[in-house]
Amino acid sequence: MDDDLRQIAARIRSWRDEAGLTLQQLGDRACVSASTIHKIENLQTVPTIAVLLKVTHGLNRRPSELLSEVDASRQVAVMRRDDLQTLSVDQRGAIQHLIGTIPGNKLDVCRVRIEPGVGAGMDGHEPWQFRGEMVLLIEEGRVRTDISGEIFELGPGDSIHFDPSIPHRWIATGERAAQAVTIAIAPEHMQGDLMNRITNPMGMGKRAIGDPCVDMPAGNALALRRPSGSRGGALGG
Repeated sequence: MDDDLRQIAARIRSWRDEAGLTLQQLGDRACVSASTIHKIENLQTVPTIAVLLKVTHGLNRRPSELLSEVDASRQVAVMRRDDLQTLSVDQRGAIQHLIGTIPGNKLDVCRVRIEPGVGAGMDGHEPWQFRGEMVLLIEEGRVRTDISGEIFELGPGDSIHFDPSIPHRWIATGERAAQAVTIAIAPEHMQGDLMNRITNPMGMGKRAIGDPCVDMPAGNALALRRPSGSRGGALGG
């Protein structure tokens, strides 16, 4: 059996034991059958990416933790280039976790690729909110960000740093896919919620995302940086 599958199975069982969850309890939280989780833990099936996303979300873990190289005694996590995993569903978008995680840490760095019209808090749906800190670094394409009604059009080389407890959206615009690096200090399940929003926007409804937000004024909660010599700025919301 492949070593990666053995590691995935061992970590899922270990995390479930740490959380004190039965197979059925985890299944209910992850919307996956208890028998499927049993088969994963006992190397009796090869789980799909969609199932692994659900299970890690049910355990309040990031998918990247399944294969990251962790030394708990030193609080160090090493992510090798060859171990980078890309999660992609329905050709709407993909997320690649760029760093490993250490116990208790809330930092995550990802590369996100989204098709035009796709993103977090898409038009017609509730904006995104979570307690933490967020940076978007645009690598390719165009991204429109809406921070509590203030609109910023971003292109390659632009970045935006903001307080994500403020209602916000960011969506790929233009005629081709956009690619961005996201740097976030956030609840552990935030990236799972992001993947759900990218791949299943119609199912998000009005569900609150992340920890309860702390009421904070929008002033001084956002910083925008553009490459030297670039034009453009905030547009009226």
